[in-house]
Amino acid sequence: MERLSMQWLKQHQPDRYERVKSWPERIIQFGEGNFLRGFVDWLVDELNERGHFGGRIVVVAPRRSGADNVRRLNAQDGLYTVWLRGLENGRRVDEARVVTSVSRALNPYTDWRQILRLAEAPEIDILISNTTERGLVYESEAHHPGRPPESFPAKVTAYLYHRYQHFAGDEQAGMTLIPCELIDDNGDELRRLVLRHAREWGLPQAFSDWVERANRFCNTLVDRILPGYPNATEAEGLFARMGYRDELLTVGEPYHLWAISGDERLPSRWPFASLGFNVHMVDDVSPFRLQKVRILNGLHTAMSALALLAGRQTVGEVMADADFSQFVKGLAEAEIIPALDGESLPSSVLQSFAAQVFERFQNPYLKHELLSITLNTIAKTRVRLVPTLTAYVSRYGALPPRLVCALAALLMYYPRARVEGWPIRDDERQVQVLLDAWEKEPEVGLLAVVEALLAREELWGVNLRNLSGLAPAVAENIRAIQSEGAETAVRRAVQVFAAGYDQGRFQTR
Repeated sequence: MERLSMQWLKQHQPDRYERVKSWPERIIQFGEGNFLRGFVDWLVDELNERGHFGGRIVVVAPRRSGADNVRRLNAQDGLYTVWLRGLENGRRVDEARVVTSVSRALNPYTDWRQILRLAEAPEIDILISNTTERGLVYESEAHHPGRPPESFPAKVTAYLYHRYQHFAGDEQAGMTLIPCELIDDNGDELRRLVLRHAREWGLPQAFSDWVERANRFCNTLVDRILPGYPNATEAEGLFARMGYRDELLTVGEPYHLWAISGDERLPSRWPFASLGFNVHMVDDVSPFRLQKVRILNGLHTAMSALALLAGRQTVGEVMADADFSQFVKGLAEAEIIPALDGESLPSSVLQSFAAQVFERFQNPYLKHELLSITLNTIAKTRVRLVPTLTAYVSRYGALPPRLVCALAALLMYYPRARVEGWPIRDDERQVQVLLDAWEKEPEVGLLAVVEALLAREELWGVNLRNLSGLAPAVAENIRAIQSEGAETAVRRAVQVFAAGYDQGRFQTR
């Protein structure tokens, strides 16, 4: 079977081939992985095909491990397929699209001079990145002109400095930088890291002034689930349907959300909203981030340990179970959204977003493993669940019962994971705090263990023992799960909640 390439495009989509050939390179992108290919590059391709923007992307692998994807992209002339599968407004979506927005890929450790030449191109004035949260960090390293730095922020600093020198500090040569890493205020953080490298490398103050004055660093929030390349059997079936082979086939859900702030020129250059895409050019992305972190991410973290303790393996299995599904929906509608209401977006917007989340969780094509969600659970609980817990208590003067049940399961997860052989991928010192506390249970009793753990501010960011009634409620939920099993405990809890014990009328049984 033929492999996807520009030659394939010429033979099978000749009109599109002619259009693609005429588009100049206008974006440099640090990141070659599934997410950018199936989200940003897909969106740019959609924009191009609708007669807007008309530009292609040069992909740069930000780390040495990206060399294989560089090879694959270049072997296919930058082309690959995004196959969207899932539910959208109750309609089943199962459709593939060849993405043509990428022109070529470069490896900075072999192609650094080519990358610097891109800095000399005035038309390449947008920089996009997704190097994961670990990529947007400071790493001390020396500046060696002509050699690529190791870290992503250092690479951006060297790239911008070369552009600054080439254009003699012309403010018209400034760029729009759009990081998509999932950290708060990612654009502000990238700017801070670039300025730190410039200062520690001893670069001219005029360069730092140019970075701040002439360049726009956008804060962003991105959202789309992209499992990426399917398993071998599924891939062969999809190849047969497509009629060609594609080593970079990227499978994802139909849903997408991109919120961008920081560049007043982008709406006219990228008119996504007017074309019906869920892309928002806003003054502040924090409300979008808050709804995603508290609702989507919060539900993921809240369900993961409880469902694993009940023998479930995937998000889809959780939503297929009537009791678990009702538990998850009730957690969002009766606890998370009421705690958020008035803090960010209107309740109607939050309810609509939650409805989309429930539909996404039921995607029949995606097998979202619960064990994958447990990565860094302690840190995620601190960010995703603890603020909901404290806000709910502050607003209603009572405990959110479903969240209390989820917290109990999260505390139980670590000793159970050791027994079951489940992966524990958290800060080792924090995990040891949890395990050490559980070791003392035979001596001090369950309530004392829970009280000691809830009091550890290094785990939760606050002393949760100070929340009246929380420790006894968590301990009682743990006893219920231990004696009845997680599945029975959830079923009983759902029956209790259905009787109307929300917002303070239910504590423990």
